[in-house]
Amino acid sequence: MEVYSTILWFLKRETDLSFLAHDLVDSAWHSPQAWCALGNAWSLALDHEQALRCFKRATQLDSKFAYAFTLQGHEHVLNEEYDKALTAYRQAIAADRRHYNAYYGIGKVYEKLGNYDKAYTHYHSASVIHPTNAVLICCIGTVLEKQKQIVQALQYFSKATDLAPRAAQTRFKKARALLAIGQLQAAQKELMILKDLAPDEARVHFLLGKLYKTLNDKSQAVRHFTQALSLDPKASQQIKEAIESLEEDDGFDDSMIQ
Repeated sequence: MEVYSTILWFLKRETDLSFLAHDLVDSAWHSPQAWCALGNAWSLALDHEQALRCFKRATQLDSKFAYAFTLQGHEHVLNEEYDKALTAYRQAIAADRRHYNAYYGIGKVYEKLGNYDKAYTHYHSASVIHPTNAVLICCIGTVLEKQKQIVQALQYFSKATDLAPRAAQTRFKKARALLAIGQLQAAQKELMILKDLAPDEARVHFLLGKLYKTLNDKSQAVRHFTQALSLDPKASQQIKEAIESLEEDDGFDDSMIQ
């Protein structure tokens, strides 16, 4: 039930989560799972202090319940309390050495702090435990990409895409990496798939514009830059600059497409 309540949290189904949490607490007051569900309900309602109290109550009821410590860590991350988050995640690992969610949490904290080596280490540890989790594989690729190790990152983005073919964000990162290393045909193939998966995503059209600019197909480049502009007016300055630069050979520029 604690996992189901987390799914409801991700889906932003506040009413369903609230009913579930209160039903569980009413029927199983001494259940750590019930308190995790209630904590998730408070978290979705943006009351992080109440959420943390509930997760702490769950760990008091069962000091080996790793998931409750991990939820504490996630809540501290939302509050930007990174030291407290790391402590909670480490408590989760102490409770269960194979609790991959906690390794992921530590990796995410280090990524936010810009410590990409430590982020890589913890994402990799999580992926060893759960090798078919596309999110973990993509995270490894992301920290490699941030260290400009594009070829290595591409290997992970490709693997993650194979594991989750309909994950648009992962495929976008794969396409961006392919374009960055000059594999234009492969990038175009990925972007055509991506355009069907996420037709209203401005970054996809912006990247297509970059691709067609590199291929010297200016009409298609303008078409996709214009489409990106219509989908994301807030990025108008970057897109207009990209259109104006069509006469220039300025190489690959990844502004706007992070």
